[in-house]
Amino acid sequence: MTAKGWLGVVCVVVVAVGIVVFVTLGHGVSGTPSQRLASWTSSTTLGQDIGTLEGDGASAAKAARERNAKALSTVCAAMANAAQTYNDDLPSPNAAVTQWLARAYSLEYDAAEACYRAGIGGSTLLAQSRRDRSEATALFDEVLRKIRQVTSQSVPTTTTTVPYEGTTTAVL
Repeated sequence: MTAKGWLGVVCVVVVAVGIVVFVTLGHGVSGTPSQRLASWTSSTTLGQDIGTLEGDGASAAKAARERNAKALSTVCAAMANAAQTYNDDLPSPNAAVTQWLARAYSLEYDAAEACYRAGIGGSTLLAQSRRDRSEATALFDEVLRKIRQVTSQSVPTTTTTVPYEGTTTAVL
């Protein structure tokens, strides 16, 4: 094999090892599994992200209940954008957390898309959105329990932004 051939093989191996290390460590954080997960959780603002998605869902429910089409489309679009953005923080250093969050963000995005397409009169799509959000909420709960189990720390899920003020107990 020529020198160029060996150089190519070495480059491929180095890149492959780098990718494996990046994925394994969850953004390159070192330490114990507990330390890596705690560091990743705080660096990604996970609690605020979950709180924002939950707040957006509550705002969408209020807008739908009040039949406010403009507010509904605005908050559903914001929710879809947020779900896509937060997904970019994956992978986490914990495989279960990564899987649950990936699924929850996907469900939040699907819920937002269904609610956006539904508008005020689309009861079937609004019901699908409600089911997707409920499933995402259950997954977020699993994530938060797992983080508490691994790190012995709770993750607050508050947010300071509310696109459309509403109660958090509303249902679409």
